[in-house]
Amino acid sequence: MKRVIGIVVALLIALPLSAQRNRPQADDILGTYSANDRSMKDNYHLNFYKNEAGDYEARIIWMEQANDNLGKPRTDVKNRHVEQRHIPLSEMVIVRGLHFDARSGEWEGGRVYDPSTGKTYRCFIEFKSDTIIKMKGYVGFRMFGKSLYWSKLSE
Repeated sequence: MKRVIGIVVALLIALPLSAQRNRPQADDILGTYSANDRSMKDNYHLNFYKNEAGDYEARIIWMEQANDNLGKPRTDVKNRHVEQRHIPLSEMVIVRGLHFDARSGEWEGGRVYDPSTGKTYRCFIEFKSDTIIKMKGYVGFRMFGKSLYWSKLSE
């Protein structure tokens, strides 16, 4: 009986510790991710990095179809700011202002820009596995929005 009680106590102590080990850390998001976005009709790679203010951002660093039919770089033609429409999509920062919330294990408070529509949405990101993140862009409430899944590339 003492042995059973000892095992139960050990399990009760070990379970919270093992769950704690699997929680993401703030810089776990850093790196390059592969994305296949139907709205942009393209495969692309994003690089997540920490900016000077300590926020997390992501820049497109590669696109399968970086050039248009004329061989010129595809640009941000739908941007509501006319002066930014010349920026090549393959160099755009599309995620800005994320910060890590250790309690929820999510990166939140950010904005994601959709070059296919020229619109910006609020967003948060969470890990779904060791190599897959879910980015959810939304207007208003988090439960209403669109989720994209990005796969971390090995470095």
